[in-house]
Amino acid sequence: MKALYEHYRPASWEDLAGQDKCRQRVDVLRRRGLAGRVFWITGDSGTGKTTVARLIAQEIADDYAVVEIDAQDLGMDKVREFERMCQFKPLGRGCHVFIINEAHGLSSKVVSRLQTVLEQDNVQRNSTWIFTTTFQGQRKFDDAFDACPFLSRAIELTLEHGETVVLAFAVRARKIAQSEQLDGKALEDYVQLVRDCGCNMRKVLQQIEAGEMLPD
Repeated sequence: MKALYEHYRPASWEDLAGQDKCRQRVDVLRRRGLAGRVFWITGDSGTGKTTVARLIAQEIADDYAVVEIDAQDLGMDKVREFERMCQFKPLGRGCHVFIINEAHGLSSKVVSRLQTVLEQDNVQRNSTWIFTTTFQGQRKFDDAFDACPFLSRAIELTLEHGETVVLAFAVRARKIAQSEQLDGKALEDYVQLVRDCGCNMRKVLQQIEAGEMLPD
């Protein structure tokens, strides 16, 4: 059985709580197409970075054409493999999509190689690359080397965090708790839970799954 945070991972943009600005930016980009772009998504843990990446991917590619990998596993051999894949479009709908999570873990050699790869016509034509990282990871990435040349190739999407998402997260969490018959407290209690969990929806749902919001 899946954990609540996986079972209730948003499957559509409408289900994505508290990230209206991100949705609006994606709406604008959608006018010229989401495929063929490079995205750099930042946000606190549990605010929806991987979810946004997957929502973009499902719009422009079939499931079998989407590769999700942690940055520490993206070595030079894997970059070359992805580069070869981009010589042609995948069968079926759309393009190849590569989701690289924890992007601050990329090595300088890989970043240098990616700068060249992402400039190739066939790569731009046949693939979309999505990198995700936390705000803390972004600072590590910037400190590790000059990130500007690489990031200049990407569209940056920054997820809302802190007090800007507290109420939206609380409302979403309560709906999930009600669906699972794990709800027994007022909305303000969910607001406090979200704050206590640092606005990390994954932690919030783990607490709910453990019975935190059942009646005292």
